[in-house]
Amino acid sequence: MFNIDEEKDRLATELSEQYSRNIITMEEYERILEYINKIETKKELNIIERIIQENKLVNDYEVTITRDNKAGMPKIKENHFSMFSWRTLNLESIQGNGGNYTSLFGANRIIVDNLPGGRTRLNVNAIFGLIEIIVPKNVKIITRAAPIFSGIFVSDEIKKSDEALLELYIIGKAIFGNITIKTAEEKAEEMRKEKEFEKRYEEKYKEKILRKIK
Repeated sequence: MFNIDEEKDRLATELSEQYSRNIITMEEYERILEYINKIETKKELNIIERIIQENKLVNDYEVTITRDNKAGMPKIKENHFSMFSWRTLNLESIQGNGGNYTSLFGANRIIVDNLPGGRTRLNVNAIFGLIEIIVPKNVKIITRAAPIFSGIFVSDEIKKSDEALLELYIIGKAIFGNITIKTAEEKAEEMRKEKEFEKRYEEKYKEKILRKIK
């Protein structure tokens, strides 16, 4: 028989084990634990369980760095987690691995502006959240991310970059969330239009206030 309190205890135990093994950071541990404590439905429980299960795939989240060409060096992982918050981060590719980005009821904006030659692999998961990837025009995008009751949007400008020497290979999933990929030029134009709209709205609001005062 399903008991939600027992399931929450099980998830909390698995999460503690991952923290003790340095699979997740203290910040990630505290954020996910906070959400576990707020779980009220089986659906919410399943979402958190997916995240915890994905964290077990350590090899997908770790980047191996060799110092002085010696074997047996420690592994460094780039694992970025956003919950109920918005973050902007610059992607760093290490030996072709761009790291892992998860947005749970939050958003990650990933700025791609310094990719090495060849392919860079990026793992993204948008769960009731948003992941926005900003790339230059000379980057070819290959997306294998799976949309589940959600959308993955790639701008037309990016689709034209067939001859690019740089390649970004995106995997992961969007569950009731969105993954959006656009060029830096498109994002700049979007922000310019937003500022113009805000300015016009502010001017109209001031005019309205002045009319009331008069």
